[in-house]
Amino acid sequence: MRPERLLLTCLLLTGCSDTLPNAVDLGPGANPGVTPEWDGGVAKSQKGNLRFKGPERLSLDLAQALELPSTSVCNELGQYPCQTVHGVALGGVDPYQHSVYETPTVTGATTPIAVERTVLSACNARVALDVSTPASAVVFKDVTLTADGRLADAASPAVATAVTSLVRRAWLRDPTQAERDTLVRLSADVQATGTATPGVAWMQAACLAVFSSAEAVFY
Repeated sequence: MRPERLLLTCLLLTGCSDTLPNAVDLGPGANPGVTPEWDGGVAKSQKGNLRFKGPERLSLDLAQALELPSTSVCNELGQYPCQTVHGVALGGVDPYQHSVYETPTVTGATTPIAVERTVLSACNARVALDVSTPASAVVFKDVTLTADGRLADAASPAVATAVTSLVRRAWLRDPTQAERDTLVRLSADVQATGTATPGVAWMQAACLAVFSSAEAVFY
């Protein structure tokens, strides 16, 4: 097997451990005993030990941030809470049905899918409420849609405010100009797909992008 394929296979099998690895400088000018001068362009965490939120924390954080009842964040087939259905995949325990007594030390191959399903369900619920009752909208306030379901004006202050609200709720900080511009430009990409209601689809996609990011699912 080629080395790069072997490495990929190992990564897929082992998942993502929260054990801090030894720092290795692979950048230009790397020499033993010399302070690395290149960090690969990766932002350094301000926290020493990032941890995956897990099923309960993820679900409750979504409920709080999007102002939803905890029971409506995510339910498979409309009746089974996602934090129960996907509990083990999200790093939880299930001693009674699957004999999982301890929290796994690594995330599984299905963890990203479970995260996205949970987040997208919560985002869909929030968007549906904001669109159906605009007078009491929580995130997408005053975002106007045309008769054919498009954003009336992607460059409007209301759209920028909605993006800022999403980021503040998920990341507990203001977005940078580049982050805001990227999320606004996403509306053009969504519209290009030919979906029937591109304005609503953009709201869902922007919410999913923000709340499923590493900054939102780790603490």
